[in-house]
Amino acid sequence: MKPKSQSSAHDPQVEAYTRAESHATLRVSAEPAPRPSGVVPVQRFEDRGEIARGGMSSVRCVFDNLVLREVAMKVLEPTRDFDALARFVEEAQITGQLDHPNIVPIHDIEMDDQGLPTRFTMKLVRGDTLADLLAASETPLSGERLEEFLQVFLRVCDAVAFAHSRGVIHRDLKPSNIMVGTHGQVYVMDWGVALLREGPRLGESMRVPHVRRAGDTLPEALGSLTGTPSYMAPEQARGEVTRVDERTDVYGLGGILYFLLTQRAPHEADTIEESLALAQAGRVVPPERWTPETPLPPFLSRIARRALAADPADRYPSAAELKRDVEAFLRGGGWFAQQSFAAGTTIVKEGDAADAAYIITHGQCELYKLEGTGEARGQRFVCELGPGEVFGETAIFTSSTRMGTIVAKTDVTALVVTRAALERALSRNEWLGAFVRAVAERFVDLDRQLSKQRPSDPPR
Repeated sequence: MKPKSQSSAHDPQVEAYTRAESHATLRVSAEPAPRPSGVVPVQRFEDRGEIARGGMSSVRCVFDNLVLREVAMKVLEPTRDFDALARFVEEAQITGQLDHPNIVPIHDIEMDDQGLPTRFTMKLVRGDTLADLLAASETPLSGERLEEFLQVFLRVCDAVAFAHSRGVIHRDLKPSNIMVGTHGQVYVMDWGVALLREGPRLGESMRVPHVRRAGDTLPEALGSLTGTPSYMAPEQARGEVTRVDERTDVYGLGGILYFLLTQRAPHEADTIEESLALAQAGRVVPPERWTPETPLPPFLSRIARRALAADPADRYPSAAELKRDVEAFLRGGGWFAQQSFAAGTTIVKEGDAADAAYIITHGQCELYKLEGTGEARGQRFVCELGPGEVFGETAIFTSSTRMGTIVAKTDVTALVVTRAALERALSRNEWLGAFVRAVAERFVDLDRQLSKQRPSDPPR
């Protein structure tokens, strides 16, 4: 830190600048370099209007006359509060060191007219926030539209996981802080309340001096809350700064997923105080209760509920693990509802119309086929089916009826694969769909031929 002169020792503005200079490790040349003859100075930035505004800052679109492009400039409101100035510089420094495709790159810290580092420039992202996109979408999301937004969610998980690998906790994850560009780019925005955690992972890679860490005795760490109550994890809402870690951001990711499923925040209420009380208690209404007319995929609902667990120990331990479960859902299986059958229940009956196939996940079933004619007609036992086996699959691909009767030998749990779900999956690849349908038709024909040739066994 530069020594203060006697005349400026008690000047708050000079003192704030001096402290900020030390904090930000900025260096300003005492004497400007001589200007080559014939060069006319120009104003570097031309203001082209406000993009967004927050509590202490605004984001403006400006034209950079040096590189001839539009950029975004975040501007801190005039203040003599050193902590506010320090937080602003920290945001630029932390974000600038998170070099990731889903985090907006920082170009430079700029000085205002008084020489204070209260502006920084970054890439200008043209697009909409996730909150705005969802507001214009159908309610609730389903099918391909839901899948599109889940792909956005996966990119958000990528950015958060990368930040965590650098020891940075975002602390304010919500749909309005996610930008989707006009070309489909996804960015996690607003790292202004990010927390840098201590640990060996940082090493020398994160050269941010004097950044607040968990346990720091600054006003913020002593009780002032940061973040958005409607998306806050309980430990964050209760001001338990030393408990804030990667799982706090997992909670925020769970809140974003919850919003994708319900178009509601997990702690939505009429007032901030009510939202905060819900967050502190960790009370979240199960997402399926908001969509009674359009049932949510159970697997996806379970993912959201786990991410939003009140106890951090019950959440996903990392953003990467949360992402893996969402990817598993998108690969298949997670779309399918789960149904239970008591022992002795006839699950499907030969000759009935077919609208679903079943994948057994627990228990044993028995397959029967009708045999004989007249009074001698009855059911012949064919085989037992157990976990991992499928029944009813051919009929839903074809116009045929059920080819056998399935009875639950024990209590059975199965995934229900509807014709609509299969058709939706196969429509993504028309050639694969045609192939699967052709195989199913030939299997049905073969089964009919074998049934005619099979000798009659005594029916059961």
